[in-house]
Amino acid sequence: MYGALLLFESEFVHIVAISFTSLILTELLMVALTIQTWHWLMTVAELLSLACYIASLVFLHEFIDVYFIATLSFLWKVSVITLVSCLPLYVLKYLRRRFSPPSYSKLTS
Repeated sequence: MYGALLLFESEFVHIVAISFTSLILTELLMVALTIQTWHWLMTVAELLSLACYIASLVFLHEFIDVYFIATLSFLWKVSVITLVSCLPLYVLKYLRRRFSPPSYSKLTS
């Protein structure tokens, strides 16, 4: 939310759209990248979550500018916020595995 407030437009409706979309995409991405063994129910849950977000756009139209969501400006702003949200966690995860690998990975080497 603060990233959207500091970096982007001051119109509250646009900030809500950017923040809300980034939050949903970040959570879905984090779950998808954390799962090591996919089950069909997990795929259904991910897709259902995304569908719920898209459906919420219909019900929350007074809080989210649907025309703004269809712009290229919205897309790159959401991408930047989502990347900034996800990247530090995966860098830390990589560094932890690199410098302090789990015991099972030591056995397979």
